[in-house]
Amino acid sequence: MTRKQNKNIMSTSSDSLLCFQHCEKVNIFCFMVPYNCPKCRSDLSGTDMAIPPFRIPNPLTCEPNNFSLVIKPTFGSFIRDFKRGDLLHIALSNSKSIIFEFNENGISSSSASSHLNWTNFLCISLSALPYRFEDLDEILETTKVMDIWAAERYDDLHNNCFDYVISVLNASLQNSSFKLTKLQLTQDVISPAINKTIRLLSIIRNVLDNGFFLQRTLAEPAVSS
Repeated sequence: MTRKQNKNIMSTSSDSLLCFQHCEKVNIFCFMVPYNCPKCRSDLSGTDMAIPPFRIPNPLTCEPNNFSLVIKPTFGSFIRDFKRGDLLHIALSNSKSIIFEFNENGISSSSASSHLNWTNFLCISLSALPYRFEDLDEILETTKVMDIWAAERYDDLHNNCFDYVISVLNASLQNSSFKLTKLQLTQDVISPAINKTIRLLSIIRNVLDNGFFLQRTLAEPAVSS
């Protein structure tokens, strides 16, 4: 597989990452199984594999689920540009999977399919949080006319997209005496999802650059592509 062909595959099917083992305890990642083993160069069509190819679930999506946190880089895309520490943009989806977001333009709501800025993003179900959120649809709708979420009230540090998400979630908490914090949401939900995504992105970028990526297991010395 050539580098150009591999990139074309990635551009048309971002969820097609495969993994298999052939001759040694080395995980081989690719978008299409090559004719020859990248480790021992044997013809794969005539040999058995230690672990047959299986798909790696992609944490990124182009379609939000209902009642979810949706997260993407503020600039660029996860696949091509994102690195640890980059700014993130966060929003919420309602029961109909409509994304509600707050930025310098104020509140906007739209389906991901009609919103060109939402492609290959993280979607985390609110069920991942140990709380019950009620009337979320109604609360999201009311934010459209609230002065605090007007475009001129947006502030990068003190009234941003994360403040919006936390405010909406706290307004919809069944137990109104409890307040969800940015730190808690980050530590319990957002950071684990981002860390998992970063690990996968490292593999994806190696495959994009080289056509495959070899990952050693505990019993195998370090290898490179």
